[in-house]
Amino acid sequence: RANITYICKLYKMINGSNFFENYQDSNEIIEGKLWLGNMFAAMKKDDLKRKGITKVLTVMDSPENSYSKKDGIKHKIIEIMDVEYENIIQYFGECLNFIEGNEKVLVHCAVGASRSSTIVIAYIMWKTRMKCEQAHQYVQKRRPVALPNTGFQQQLKMFEKLLIQYNYNIDIIPFKDIKWVYVTFSEFF
Repeated sequence: RANITYICKLYKMINGSNFFENYQDSNEIIEGKLWLGNMFAAMKKDDLKRKGITKVLTVMDSPENSYSKKDGIKHKIIEIMDVEYENIIQYFGECLNFIEGNEKVLVHCAVGASRSSTIVIAYIMWKTRMKCEQAHQYVQKRRPVALPNTGFQQQLKMFEKLLIQYNYNIDIIPFKDIKWVYVTFSEFF
């Protein structure tokens, strides 16, 4: 609940309008390919079917949705909290490979603002070779509430350097070996 309050205040400060005026359960990020949304978007199986979405990537610490074989949904779950010190970059390789291909994909977390947008921004960076800030703007233009927490933003900047270092070949980036630590200035005083 505190996270939603924080996002609402931050959104109003940045955009000058109420968070919920423009809020949707999901937004199309790449036409006919990739949607970014919240947990309610993942629960609306009729909407998923109507959009032709056959893959759902859940990026949450306590996912509640599940799919049966008859739903025709491939479901991947990354259990992660939306906190600055969480090491989300270690999951980039498996998440981007899950999104890749010809199938239509919904990436979601609880609100569709931080965890899932971090994964989608990373995907955009990889596929288009956009810089971190440019990819974030691209995603935020399509889903205005997309706002990774500061720790995730730092990891996206690290990912930008890794993409260049490894010539955009995510299959050779050692994601599982990356040890990332969130440090704030207050920890030095």
